[in-house]
Amino acid sequence: MKLINNLLIQIIPFFPKSFIKIFASPYIAGITDDEMLATVANLNKKGYDVAIDILGEHVTTGKEATEITERYSKLYDEISSRSLSANLSIKLTHIGQDLGYDIVKKNLMILTKKAKQHKNFLRLDMENSPYTSETIKLYKEALEVYKNVGIVLQAYMHRSINDMDTLSSENFNCRVCKGIYVENKDIVYDDYQEIRENYIELVKMGLQRGAYIGIASHDEYIINNLYKWIKDYSIPKTQYEFQVLHGVPMKKMLEKLLKEGNRVRIYVPYGDNWYDYSVRRLKENPKMAGYIISNMFKK
Repeated sequence: MKLINNLLIQIIPFFPKSFIKIFASPYIAGITDDEMLATVANLNKKGYDVAIDILGEHVTTGKEATEITERYSKLYDEISSRSLSANLSIKLTHIGQDLGYDIVKKNLMILTKKAKQHKNFLRLDMENSPYTSETIKLYKEALEVYKNVGIVLQAYMHRSINDMDTLSSENFNCRVCKGIYVENKDIVYDDYQEIRENYIELVKMGLQRGAYIGIASHDEYIINNLYKWIKDYSIPKTQYEFQVLHGVPMKKMLEKLLKEGNRVRIYVPYGDNWYDYSVRRLKENPKMAGYIISNMFKK
């Protein structure tokens, strides 16, 4: 099956975009803001909170960075006016990190102040390793302006356990994910089980320090292990949430978590860059390709 899925990944880029869009659509919450906001409202009705991400990264001009910043800023207004349970999750390279520290900091401060205005939350996504230290530095600068800002740590990175040790406290809000970027093997765990165990250790450390942790995983081994530990140690439900990517087939698990009173947040990507995102997600997770193709033939 792994061989078949990998083969599918190799041939998918040769399909027409219209074909890709058909099977990618469950994972993308629309192209326009209105399409995405309608998806968010529907998820809210089902009991889910949402994190919104405009697809894209590594802008090359200040104009692009400004436009994306303004678009995110308007989303805070829309979330408030529509009374949606949603916050924003941004990539710093999407608002100018490659263009210089002053530019990205300026745009980040605009969004931080906008989040503060609406008493909402802002998450800084973690990208690949050249950006890690600067992202943490920018996170700390944003935190001086508004306390309701969070970050992401990646379980496959060796440094993440030290970052959690340094950053975690009762005021720390962190999404923990496995990590998806191709990195030098000297700085990441290469073994699947090692990544799982480091993930579990990161979450436990954060929760034991009083941090708020977003458990962002589709791995039921991780979810089940951590959920048992959370219940065994009576971790308050106000100190964590489970997070999953929009469209990933986990309905039974998610409904169980909701029914038992846990917060579940759906990470909702959308926008014009849906094609590049879809192909990248499929390359990162070949199993998803097999699942999608099988669904296509069922339909």
